Amino acid sequence: MGYFLSVDCGGTKTAFLLCDEKGRKKEYCVLGPANYMVNGVKCVMDILKDGVERVCAQAGIGREEIRAGFIAIAGFGDIPEDVPGLTRKTEELFPGLCLVLGNDTENAMAGSLLLEQGIHVIAGTGSIGLGRDRDGVQVRSGGWHHLFGGDEGSAYWIGCRLIQHFTKQADGREAESRLYTYLMETYRLKNAEAVLDLVIGKWEGRREKIASLSVHAYELAKQGDACAREIFEEAAFELSLIVRSIYTQGNFDAPLKISYSGGVFKAMEYLRPALDESLSDIPHRILEPQLSPAAGGILLALRAAGEELNEERLSNLGKCGV
Repeated sequence: MGYFLSVDCGGTKTAFLLCDEKGRKKEYCVLGPANYMVNGVKCVMDILKDGVERVCAQAGIGREEIRAGFIAIAGFGDIPEDVPGLTRKTEELFPGLCLVLGNDTENAMAGSLLLEQGIHVIAGTGSIGLGRDRDGVQVRSGGWHHLFGGDEGSAYWIGCRLIQHFTKQADGREAESRLYTYLMETYRLKNAEAVLDLVIGKWEGRREKIASLSVHAYELAKQGDACAREIFEEAAFELSLIVRSIYTQGNFDAPLKISYSGGVFKAMEYLRPALDESLSDIPHRILEPQLSPAAGGILLALRAAGEELNEERLSNLGKCGV
């Protein structure tokens, strides 16, 4: 008996999922962003403490009843020197608990491919890819910081591209399209220059606010705006480079299994044709995720506790609805 915890710290939100030993959801809550390189270590630790206390209180259990947990932290492992400090602070925060820390690609891939070999691409606020080949070797690609142009293909990157097209159209460097009038109307801009006050003044250049513009890019693509559709084609190409990089470094069976997670993939109808074309020389299959990243964290927590996967657990985790 006991409970299993999954925490998914991302650039936009942090999800806490508590399940029983059969994989049934007991509690779930969502708090704010927790990327330690963007939000700071203290912010991440405060959110972890608050979230774990909430799900335990809501479930009516003591923290000591958690048998094992997996905490996915955005950016974890990117700077090896930071790992000991993050691990120590988490152990101090939750003494005596069996908690495994990892990157937020690990739980996403675990849930998406059910711990089998393949490549998982995340395109949410940021972007990154993780592969696990037939020898069990893990390979990562992408995930470089957004400040110097990294996170290609992510929601933040798409938001930046949308603003770039807007400013070019405002100047006449590019033919005006629906994109220009749509943003003017949506944000009630008095003139084109007001976009600077919006993004730099009101939003203070916040990553998650700029990433939220990707929703408008998707809406514009559905309305037939050529610039918006081109942005998603460019995003698909950038994400295909992540896949190709991992593929060339690993030893994968054919066809290569590719799965995905993150809000950008809601626009899959505009991404997939370009992805398939860019990867046409690699036998591959693009698969819908089997489980969510949050449920993938439960799989990793179960594994940490020495528990085996079975149909009942997988079925229950698939019903979590998170």
